[in-house]
Amino acid sequence: MVRQRIPVILAVLLLVGAVTAQAQTALTTINGSPLKINVGADGSFQVYNTAVPGVGQIFPTNATLADMGVFAWIDGILYAPNFGGHGGTATANLGTYTAWKPLQLTQTPLGLGTVESPYVVSTTLGAGETDVRVNVTVTYVRGNNFFRVRKHVYSTTNSLHDVDVHFGADIYLASSDNGVFLSVPELAAVGGRTCDGVTTPYNILLIPVTNASRYTTAHYSEVWSQIKANNLDNNTEPTSCVDNGAAIQWNNIMSGGSTSVAVDTAVSFGAIPSAANFHGFFIDVEPDTLEMVPGESRTLTITSKANAELEFNSAIAFAAANLPPGMSIAFHQDTIPAPGNGTITATLSVGNEIFPQTYQNIGIFGSGGNETRGAFLRVSIACTPPFILGTKQPQTTTVPRGTRATLRVQPEAAGLYTYQWYQGFAPLVGNPIANSNSATFVTPPVNEIQQYWARVSNPCGTVDSLTATVIPTF
Repeated sequence: MVRQRIPVILAVLLLVGAVTAQAQTALTTINGSPLKINVGADGSFQVYNTAVPGVGQIFPTNATLADMGVFAWIDGILYAPNFGGHGGTATANLGTYTAWKPLQLTQTPLGLGTVESPYVVSTTLGAGETDVRVNVTVTYVRGNNFFRVRKHVYSTTNSLHDVDVHFGADIYLASSDNGVFLSVPELAAVGGRTCDGVTTPYNILLIPVTNASRYTTAHYSEVWSQIKANNLDNNTEPTSCVDNGAAIQWNNIMSGGSTSVAVDTAVSFGAIPSAANFHGFFIDVEPDTLEMVPGESRTLTITSKANAELEFNSAIAFAAANLPPGMSIAFHQDTIPAPGNGTITATLSVGNEIFPQTYQNIGIFGSGGNETRGAFLRVSIACTPPFILGTKQPQTTTVPRGTRATLRVQPEAAGLYTYQWYQGFAPLVGNPIANSNSATFVTPPVNEIQQYWARVSNPCGTVDSLTATVIPTF
């Protein structure tokens, strides 16, 4: 289906009682690379990508502000950008809505476009005559093919409201208005991809950095209908090539008595970005691969780094998960204070009873700022029964009468072993020697010929040494 831009007068007729014709909405432009982003004073956007010169990536492609923006159902009323003030729109299926009241718009982008100082543009929206405000903050770092949108919803009088928030778009896939529905589970993202036959697929994704309640990827008109119904259908199934859009929904964000809540979104164009870009903080554990033996303990170093671009500022609390029987992790300090940057240590211990094998996905999880992030360990438990070579056996020896002899046993492989020495001939265990539990044994004073041997054990087996004879001399 080929659409035409709908003139302002026709758009107004389609949205009877919703929006009145006005001068075109004010905007501020982030002149980034590869993305150029127009931020409307009414919570709407248009985006250009240097990979597709001169074409807006949101329909209508030749409109400076297009059919993408912030929506909210507040106490039963739908608030939306003033699409009728854009000089063209295809949002008739929204039906009747109340346009946001523009209250404030950053005139010139702040920042330098770097990770440490991203470009920032913000606009404040009023919800009719209510005390509800939505501060929409857009951030962009040069070189990224995505930008971020934070929607901070708050009550100026600390009153409680029933608020559901949507972010939706009528996407235009590079140089085509048609695409296949696309979902990316690792990002929980929805959007569209260019149709089959394209050598290098082009993607547009709406990415819920804050966990969303619902989502949809659908024909563009159906997206508006679902926002109008305040009930996205959770569809992510691909279809044949259609004129598509996408939306994300956060339900009842002011539940629990909160009067100030923020939800974050990102929008990407082209290659699918890494999920790590949208985390408020990152967890790293060193070492992440260990080879251990039963009874051993190792120290782990756990580092948390807050994402400055997201302005993350929260304490991080740590816990371990997926531990097999016989393995434990003790945190020496279980919290890193806000803003979430720091290092702690923990001790990983494996007991003698642990089953020897390789354990995958042992988790170290950090939680803070409504996010949980994890790092994973791979621990290989090696365990072979003790083995004693001839030269490592206790050796027959002579000592002057009335003096002591020192006997030693040494298993061939490194590991953690238990020892028990006996008097007499191996393997007779009738005369265990108290407190003789190491690889080295010092005999009592020798006044007559004596025999001694050792039993060496680990969780995988036991081996008996040869018998050593101690002979006194005059």
